[in-house]
Amino acid sequence: MPHSGVDGGRFPRFTKVIAVADVVESVRLMEEDEAEFIRRWKLFVGFVLKRLPLDTGRMHRSLGDGLMIEFTDPQGCIRAALAMQGWFMEGNRGLPPEQQVHLRIGAHIGDFVADEYDIYGTDVNLAARIATLAGPGEIVISGALRERVRGELNAQLEDLGACHLKHVKLPVRAYRVGFTGPAPVMPAVGPTRATMRASVAVLPFETSDAPGGSGSLGQAAADEAVAALSRSDGLQVTSRLSTVALRQVRPSLDEIRRHLGSRYVLSGHAREIGGQLAVFAELTDTHSGHIVWADSFKGRLPDLLTGGTTFLATLAPSVNAAVMANEVDRAEGLPLPALEGYALLLTSIAVMHRLGRADLDRARLMLEHLAERDRRHPAAHAWLAHWHVLGVLQGWLGAEDALQPATAHIQSALQCDPQAPIVLCMAGHVALHLARDLRGAGEYFVQALGSRPDDPLAHLLQGELFAWRGQGQRARAACDAALRLMPPLALRYWYDAGAALACWADGALPQAVAAAEQSLRANRRFVPAYCTLAAAQFEIGDIQEARETLDRLQDAQPRFSVAGYLQRTPAQGLVASRLAKALQGAAAGA
Repeated sequence: MPHSGVDGGRFPRFTKVIAVADVVESVRLMEEDEAEFIRRWKLFVGFVLKRLPLDTGRMHRSLGDGLMIEFTDPQGCIRAALAMQGWFMEGNRGLPPEQQVHLRIGAHIGDFVADEYDIYGTDVNLAARIATLAGPGEIVISGALRERVRGELNAQLEDLGACHLKHVKLPVRAYRVGFTGPAPVMPAVGPTRATMRASVAVLPFETSDAPGGSGSLGQAAADEAVAALSRSDGLQVTSRLSTVALRQVRPSLDEIRRHLGSRYVLSGHAREIGGQLAVFAELTDTHSGHIVWADSFKGRLPDLLTGGTTFLATLAPSVNAAVMANEVDRAEGLPLPALEGYALLLTSIAVMHRLGRADLDRARLMLEHLAERDRRHPAAHAWLAHWHVLGVLQGWLGAEDALQPATAHIQSALQCDPQAPIVLCMAGHVALHLARDLRGAGEYFVQALGSRPDDPLAHLLQGELFAWRGQGQRARAACDAALRLMPPLALRYWYDAGAALACWADGALPQAVAAAEQSLRANRRFVPAYCTLAAAQFEIGDIQEARETLDRLQDAQPRFSVAGYLQRTPAQGLVASRLAKALQGAAAGA
């Protein structure tokens, strides 16, 4: 109920510099050594309180791991911020990287309203948002504050350009201020990578060896399962050294969860029947106790160690699909802060690729939440860049509107890990479809494959690039390699659409039709698959079928137009002319 007696306009207004400072990864530091963190923080606050009067500053708020300070003099704010960073730099000397404490500071000059309890206003919120641009040990100031700073800064100043901030409508010009020399870079803490992967423990498979047997068949089956699953980007497989020790004790799910920290456990039974291999495997959620996937396989026993069994060929994609589906189901009933990092990532990818408008909005919200929660992991930013590309491919976003935010996400991802295959893949994806820089895209894909030669996404995107260049044979080879590497089932429609495009570019029109139809059976919303199908049907001579394909696309995407699609494809030269002739002919029905 509103309080009619409170008049916000009667409070005094001020124009001052607002600085917001907080400790990077304070929660982790507190958990690892609470007493030491509190000791250092209190010493730091004492230093700041003594320093501020020299720089026209006044402490407004201390939050236990952050400060809000107001300054009368812009130059004094810069001096104080540098002194604060210097205090922590000195204190970090001699400490291992994981124990070092780093501060990030954002500052802005503006108007605010004050009472005896707090300060309020858009500019106060903006100062806090600017602080999110700062990395460990960095200071970032607004362009408005930069204009007020006079004289020598005695520090490096880097123009960050127009920066997009969360919940701020217009981009804000920002500058990074720092000491001469490189800014501190926090090392990757071991668990950070694992938090973006669902953990799976593979137990030694039970076996029907003769009495006194060694159980070698079950161990071999489990070893091959570990090898297959470890190639997945979405799964973190527990070391076999940890699980072999559990062979004799037959642990409960609760014991597996507590001792191994695994969300999922893969177990099974392997036996030999007349020279044939029979394997049963099941995947269980250790928290709920529910079996989320199970299957049985049969094949020749010698194939177990050569990768020739159906068991090995389908295990990884089946387990990946089951984990993703289970995480999507779990995410339905939980608020975002309650979800683990891997649950947010897997769910956002799966939901995004349903290609519904509501699904895309939900996926973006999840990825933005994940990016804010874990600032050092590149995956959220990489997939946010892909989100913008999808919007363009589907015709919901213009390439001009999507390019800047997608590029910003790629830059953030590259800062986190410039060698990560997913980052390089999505950087090339943005270059290809939004910037139409085919050469730059190709360089990114080559780097991605150099980093990980068996990455299916890198092969797919390189295949698409070859197709748009008109290099049909190379396109088909790359897309065939992508499909052989077992892409996630939730993304299979995308890979089939890529294979269709490659076949069309190579003139293999019946194969293009088959692959495009397979893509659309999996996802009837994907615009590129419809367009490749219509183009291939038209060139075969099935004019009526091509027209009906575009009609189906119009029903699925009412905003679709052939002209708009042709404008946003990266096709060049003869490929562009050929595609335009086919789609325009299909649209005309002649």
